[in-house]
Amino acid sequence: MTSDLAAFRRMERHLVGEAARADYLVDLSNVVRETALGCGTRRSLERLRVVLTALQEWTGDRDVTVHAIADNNLLYLRSDPDFPDPAEGALLREWRDRGLIAAIAKADPDLLDHAKVFGTRVISSDYFRGHRGVHPWIQGDREHFLKPQRNADGSVRLILRDMRVFADREISRESERDDLKARNLLDFRGRPRSEILERSWRCPQTPCNPSPAIRAGKVVCRSHGTLLTDLGPRRPRVQLKIMVDGVCRAWENLTEDDSRESVLGRRHLAQIEKRHLSDERRGRISRSHLVIVSRHGTLKIMDTSTARSRIRTLRPGQEPTAWQSLPHHDVRSAGVAGERLFRGFGPDDEIELIPGVVLRRSGQRWPGERNEGVRARLPRRAQEDDELTRTD
Repeated sequence: MTSDLAAFRRMERHLVGEAARADYLVDLSNVVRETALGCGTRRSLERLRVVLTALQEWTGDRDVTVHAIADNNLLYLRSDPDFPDPAEGALLREWRDRGLIAAIAKADPDLLDHAKVFGTRVISSDYFRGHRGVHPWIQGDREHFLKPQRNADGSVRLILRDMRVFADREISRESERDDLKARNLLDFRGRPRSEILERSWRCPQTPCNPSPAIRAGKVVCRSHGTLLTDLGPRRPRVQLKIMVDGVCRAWENLTEDDSRESVLGRRHLAQIEKRHLSDERRGRISRSHLVIVSRHGTLKIMDTSTARSRIRTLRPGQEPTAWQSLPHHDVRSAGVAGERLFRGFGPDDEIELIPGVVLRRSGQRWPGERNEGVRARLPRRAQEDDELTRTD
């Protein structure tokens, strides 16, 4: 099939290579691959043409300009058969070489950075779920995103989108999926490759807690590109996010072990910059603030702080529940002498360490190792009536 390349070249007058000069931003990979816009093939530049026509109608400006950003893989030579005409792939590469469009490894981060800095509207059908931790302004936005929508007569129009509010766990899960895709750790059905993710790996470059990736069919370190050594089965992990004034500033991975009690406290906030968390607020968090038990994907929590933490539940689409006090290690169970009280910490719960500093669960299923930060450490065991942990 031969495409109308002359019509596609007429689009060039709308393309600008600098985001600061463009009237709109285009998620180029998303538009070209959006089969709901018609054309019947996996990729098509005709979809970009009809979107630009719709944008002219939306704005009333026949000279409207866009800065279009694509993932590199949209332009790969091996992907040309996905277009109605291989010449369309060649034209995209020509536009890249002439500076009319941008092509990078992952387009979404740059696209959203430009939208944030310049306030420019984005044309895309993507909800950008996995990027909302870095770009919380997307949550509930109704002004900055336009979606191409096909009408019954086959024409395309643009509509303002309600980007909705997604739960933290869904944002984390989608972010993890994006990361696994970048590391080639999704199979042909889009499922995580558990045979790799359920193993522990060692990198010959030290120190390094490697994130495995697949390159040329081999398991390598994402950072160094070196072959990894299989160390055997990997224990499941649960990831926690430390939020400061609504933004995730630190996180911890807990290994599931029903015989282990881990402590989370002030040291886990050490990586958070002072401009985000003042010394005064940091000092109000105890060195041993919470005791956590992780088992089979469930968490149990006990308060060991002097500040006295509290917990509530936030379910999507519902009002938060009232705050409740966490069980404190000073309080013992009335049923069994000396038994300490724990409370479950569910996926929709959040724990307030102090006002403005909140602990939430991540939705990631395969949280990786991290080089930075401080691991949640094993507490000193209580001896009879002795304190379980030292607090400030």
